[in-house]
Amino acid sequence: MNAPVVLEVEAPWLSGLRSPVNRRPLLPYRPGLLTDGDRLWPCLDTIPYLRTGREAVREAAVSALLREDPVTALVALLGDRKDASIPPVRPDAVRAAVVRPGTARRAMELLDYGGMAPYLLHRWSLPTYLSGLALLEAHAPAGARLSEIGCGAGHFLRAWSRERDGDGTTGADLVFSMLWLARQYVCPRARLICFDTEDPFPLAEDSADVVLSHDSFHYFRGKSHVLAQMRRLCAAGTLLVGHAHNADRPNHSPGLPLTAEEYQGLLGPGTCYDDAALTTAALTGLPPRPADREALREADAFAFARGPGTPPSPSARLVLPAPGTPLRANPLLHGAVPRWPNGKFEDEYVQPWPYLRGLRRPEGIGADVAMDSSPRLEALVRERLLLDLPPRWL
Repeated sequence: MNAPVVLEVEAPWLSGLRSPVNRRPLLPYRPGLLTDGDRLWPCLDTIPYLRTGREAVREAAVSALLREDPVTALVALLGDRKDASIPPVRPDAVRAAVVRPGTARRAMELLDYGGMAPYLLHRWSLPTYLSGLALLEAHAPAGARLSEIGCGAGHFLRAWSRERDGDGTTGADLVFSMLWLARQYVCPRARLICFDTEDPFPLAEDSADVVLSHDSFHYFRGKSHVLAQMRRLCAAGTLLVGHAHNADRPNHSPGLPLTAEEYQGLLGPGTCYDDAALTTAALTGLPPRPADREALREADAFAFARGPGTPPSPSARLVLPAPGTPLRANPLLHGAVPRWPNGKFEDEYVQPWPYLRGLRRPEGIGADVAMDSSPRLEALVRERLLLDLPPRWL
């Protein structure tokens, strides 16, 4: 039996979106479809597909929806890749992910995520994830409306939406299947939108209090345009750019990075960090220390915070889950010791960080453990021996 495909197009937040082509409001047309008056846009599982330059994909999904075949429409959108450099995925495998939903791991296999799958599956343990949580804890006020540009499968959205039950938490990404994974497995109630950052953002002005781009900004081609659009979303709020690669340092996935001086010139005055210092803050619970100009030059990656007034006092509201949250042993542990997904994963993440090199199954902890305020349990969570994982993840 086919898994249901949500065709809702009248959710209140959708009414604030505008077409990336003619800038007109997007209005409900029929189940699964929005219109800007000139063309139709698919909206499946309450994820508007607003990419431009992908006419074949958009038209295939629209055609399927017009003949009342939402599964075929969803298969077309899930098969869309970032660009033509990535080989296409088999439609029958994509259909299997839709009609026989299993775990997130199995969905990534069927969607042929390849080397991206270990990064997504184990992102909860990575230093780059911890640095993003620490950046949010240090600079994003509790309860703020958050928009993340380049949100991937929604890891940060899940952590943030706990405070708002998903309301006012928005994620945007270029790849529809990433957002579908977020909807199905990570943060079901977040607002999710698929669009290209090279286009005008479809989101309304002042629709967020905090806008975040983490481990994504160095990939954007038109960085000035992206930054102007991010500022438009939170004109009076806080702008956060985390884990932006340093052009003066080697990186495993370099993208299109800038130097420290170039980032600072683009972003303007604010607080600057060596991204590794934010990871250390998450591991230790100590406030992150901003970096001076000389220290930034030596950093592999940077983080920047731009916003009004004094940042909020750091807290552990994101790194540490709420009391009572079920915890699981890190799935990287096989028996007592870790098994790394591949050599690239080990070189990029494990070798530079002692907490991952020392990952061991905690003694005296059973299969059923819930978060509490004990120092030992807090330390096990900070060092990622115990994790708060979504249901149906592995």
